[in-house]
Amino acid sequence: MSSLTRSQRTLLIVIAVFALPVIGAWLTLKTHWYQPATNKGVLLEQPLTLSQLEVLPEGWRVAYRMPDECSQQCKNTLYVLGQLDVALGKDSDRVTPVVLSPHTVSKQRELPHWQDIVAIQSPEIINAVKVIPSDHVFIIDPQGHVMLHYPTYADHETMVLEGKNILADLRKMLKLSRIG
Repeated sequence: MSSLTRSQRTLLIVIAVFALPVIGAWLTLKTHWYQPATNKGVLLEQPLTLSQLEVLPEGWRVAYRMPDECSQQCKNTLYVLGQLDVALGKDSDRVTPVVLSPHTVSKQRELPHWQDIVAIQSPEIINAVKVIPSDHVFIIDPQGHVMLHYPTYADHETMVLEGKNILADLRKMLKLSRIG
């Protein structure tokens, strides 16, 4: 009888070793103890696909549709775009900051790293991204897909914090990306 109890005990231990992790994972998800990592930008319901890629530089792009008059909010956004290029470090050659404007963009001489930002005049691309709210920064992948966008702010400190959010998402995408 002792050997029967020993084999039953062994069977229960083997079942417990395999069943307890599954039950623990189910309870963790059911009780919302685990919060999965999420992106910090606003995810588009339907990703945009831009067809005019020959106008855009190669690789990943962080784009901003400039308003007609560059207010403080616009200047803060341009500052953050220039700083993103520097903050990416070794990945800075994979990402190009882009400013979209229907008219010629005057260089903002007081902004550091303005020379790193590419100004593009393309009515087709500007019309294609009209579904993204104005004064938002958005990320374009090497295949021309726009998935995330970020609001801009007139307050410099708030805009710098939003730039950190853009940088965090961009680093994740660059790490996971096999293209560009």
